[in-house]
Amino acid sequence: MPLPLIPAVVAGIAAISAAAGVKKGFDAKRDMDKAKVLNQTSQDIAKEAEEFIRMAKDKTSEAITELGEEKIRVLTTSINDFVVNFEKIKNINLKSSQGIDELKDFNPTSKSFLQLKEASFEAKKIAINGLAAIGSGALLAYGTYSVVMGGLGGLLVTATTGTALSTLSGVAATNATLAWLGGGALTVGGLGMAGGMVVLGGLVAGPALAIGGAIFASQAKSALNGAYGNYDKAKAFKKQARNIGITLKGIYLRAVQLTELLQKLDLYLAYQVKTMKTIIDNKGVDWQNYSRSEQEDIYMCVQLAKTIKVVLDTSLLKQEGQLDEASEKVLEEGNRFLEMLTQA
Repeated sequence: MPLPLIPAVVAGIAAISAAAGVKKGFDAKRDMDKAKVLNQTSQDIAKEAEEFIRMAKDKTSEAITELGEEKIRVLTTSINDFVVNFEKIKNINLKSSQGIDELKDFNPTSKSFLQLKEASFEAKKIAINGLAAIGSGALLAYGTYSVVMGGLGGLLVTATTGTALSTLSGVAATNATLAWLGGGALTVGGLGMAGGMVVLGGLVAGPALAIGGAIFASQAKSALNGAYGNYDKAKAFKKQARNIGITLKGIYLRAVQLTELLQKLDLYLAYQVKTMKTIIDNKGVDWQNYSRSEQEDIYMCVQLAKTIKVVLDTSLLKQEGQLDEASEKVLEEGNRFLEMLTQA
């Protein structure tokens, strides 16, 4: 009779089922462990990439801020001294200057001079309570855009109360990249790590920056497929971070180079302004009373002021947040001028 065999069959089936269950349990634990490792690796990659971006951003912001501070310092010292003394000279005539065509129409009533004068006086108002009274976002804007030709629009400070400069208009107030670099200091409102359509060298960084947060917020810790997805996101984020870092490094280097150029030009201008003061003290304010050599000293003073003005006129970034190619040309021409001065 076959009936007595049924318990044995059932037992065998049970044993097979149990073995299958044990295997599934092992597989599940293996998948869980692998998912855990993958998620942790993904988070480590994302955190490392996020820290890399933060450090690059901070370094770049610091360089642009220093450029803004240098612009204000130059405008309030040597440029201001130049403006005050140059406009004392009567009957000035630079038309006889040799090989300096751009100086021929430069005089105390020319548009170029008046722009420089206005920028100098505005900088003095802004800095009257010291740079500490100026908001970091404003210094970034000062370092980023033209400060002579009105590129900053309403860049003003309440000098009498020392209120931190915070009200910006025009491109300075609408540039998401500048706001991101300033940590939300601009009036567009605190854009965080993943906020805004931040454009860096043609790369729209907003979505890329959001990847890191998506990995950190993932609830798929027990799902292997979800862990693989996180790992792919982490690798994509790392690649984007590298591209963002390269662009930030380019902006950082250009800001540092422009700062150094201004510092070197300023040394020459300060010396030439002293020479101009001496000429005025000794010969008065009538251009006709100056010797040819003294007139040439004033030519050089004007040329230095004009060269500095060109640097101050040049924007570091375009409105879209990309590095402005014009700044490279200005850098090359400025350094070529410096080389000429050292060989004179």
